[in-house]
Amino acid sequence: MSSKPLKFDLKEGAFTRMAKEKGYGNNVQKLATDIMKNKDKGKLPNGKRITPLMVKRANFVVNARKFKK
Repeated sequence: MSSKPLKFDLKEGAFTRMAKEKGYGNNVQKLATDIMKNKDKGKLPNGKRITPLMVKRANFVVNARKFKK
């Protein structure tokens, strides 16, 4: 049983894919804000669970806003 290699990197665009799956479309900033606001509750406003990996990725997105261009 052989599996085909993936045509994309699972880490590249992971937060954008997650935003689409959670119903945020391409609005990753909104998802990151909601995750950081609700991480203590453990659930997003739409009822989806917040995992530690989601918090880690959201923290990166929030910090990336401050990057100089």
